[in-house]
Amino acid sequence: MSAHDERRRQVITAVAILGGVAGLYCAFAFGAHLPGVAGEFFARVLGFATTPFILEGSLFILGFVIVLTLNQWQQIREGDELVYLEQVTEGATGLPDQARWAVYPEKPLDPAQVSRTDLLEGALAIGDHPQALTLLENMSDAERGEPAVLRMRISLAEATGKTELARELRAKLDPAG
Repeated sequence: MSAHDERRRQVITAVAILGGVAGLYCAFAFGAHLPGVAGEFFARVLGFATTPFILEGSLFILGFVIVLTLNQWQQIREGDELVYLEQVTEGATGLPDQARWAVYPEKPLDPAQVSRTDLLEGALAIGDHPQALTLLENMSDAERGEPAVLRMRISLAEATGKTELARELRAKLDPAG
């Protein structure tokens, strides 16, 4: 939905609310002309509601209730505005700026649940080559020999200009080729 359509919808909602309040006032004004007890009831309620200080107070309360109701309706429709901000503060030297923080609409996984392979993939994706090397050093030989990790090692070797190493890793990945 464009900003123009959103603005139009807000104006229509405001006009409908004000029209509803004005219609209620007009209904009480017409009801005051009814004969008998009904007319007296509407006349007294209208007179009481338009008394100085009560009119202002009741309009303030009515406006406050309308704002709270619209806000609650919007929260139900669009969801929470709550987001999770994760910032890296420890060991952030040499870390690229785009890797220092992240905003998540849902709670992110705990770092303990993320595998070393996924951490390696993330470090390569953001261009944090020193961290990728550290992660590779902490992996076992069996982990470093997995095809997915070999592909990431090839990417890292190419990104750091080690073409001979990349060629050797490709040979490990595809021994027939």
